[in-house]
Amino acid sequence: MSADLRDKVAVVTGAAQGIGRSIAEALASAYATVVVSDIQEELGEAAAVQLGRPSIFLPCDVSSPDQVHSLVAAVVDRFGRLDILVNNAGFNSTNQEERVTVDRYPEALWRRIIDVDLSGTFYCSRAAAVQMLHQGSGSIVNIASAAGVVALRLQIGFVAAKAAVIKMTEAMACELGPRGVRVNAVSPGSTVTQATEKLFYGEDGSFKDFARRLVSFIPQGRPGMPNEVARAVLYLASDDASYVNGHNLVVDGGWTSGFNRDF
Repeated sequence: MSADLRDKVAVVTGAAQGIGRSIAEALASAYATVVVSDIQEELGEAAAVQLGRPSIFLPCDVSSPDQVHSLVAAVVDRFGRLDILVNNAGFNSTNQEERVTVDRYPEALWRRIIDVDLSGTFYCSRAAAVQMLHQGSGSIVNIASAAGVVALRLQIGFVAAKAAVIKMTEAMACELGPRGVRVNAVSPGSTVTQATEKLFYGEDGSFKDFARRLVSFIPQGRPGMPNEVARAVLYLASDDASYVNGHNLVVDGGWTSGFNRDF
C-alpha cells in the first residue's frame, strides 16, 4: 500500500503500546506527523521518540472532556490543523475474577469501560470534528472490536461499549460526511498484545487453554498481530479510502464469519 500522508497531522490515542503504537508507526511510515497520546507518559514519550520528529507525545485521559479539549487545542496550536484522529484508547479487564456473567458483573468495571471505550471515543471525536469541519476535511477512525459484532460471554461492558462505537461511527459518518469528514471503524479480532498475552497467549495466560480453542475457530488458524490492524487503519485514514465512509472493517482472520463456531 502506497498511502502518502505527507503534510497530514494525526492523533492516535492509547498509542504508547500495543495496537495503538503500531498504528502510530504505520501513519508515521506514510510520512504523517503523529501525535502519540496516552495516560502512560513514559511509554508514550518513548514511542514518540522512536517515531522521530516532528512527531510528539501529549498525555491525555480520554475519559476527561477537559483533557481531550486541551489535547486537540494543543495539537492545533502547534501544527495548525488536525487531519486524522484514531480513537484507539480503550480498556477491558484482564482480571480473571472480573470475567463473569452479567448478574455478577462489577458496576465499577462497567463504568470504567464505558467511560474510556465509549465516552472517550465520543469526547475525542467531538473535539476533533470541530477542527476538521473548520478545515472542511478530515478522517476519524474508531477502534471497535469483533466483540461489538458478535457478542462474547463474560465481558458485557466491553461488548456493549464496542457495539455502541460501531453505531456511533455510522451516525457520525452520516452527520459529517456531507461536510468533508469521513468516519470509519476497524474491529480487530483476537490480537496478540501485552494484555492478551497475559490472558491468552503467554505461557502463564489465565485462559491459555481457552485461547487454543478460540484460535481453532479462526479460519486462518492464528490470532492477529498489531501491525495487521494498523494497516487497515492506514487505509481508512488515507485518501485511498476517499469514498469509504461509515464502514466497519473487521480484521479478525474470518472469525466472525462463523467458521465452525459453537459458542
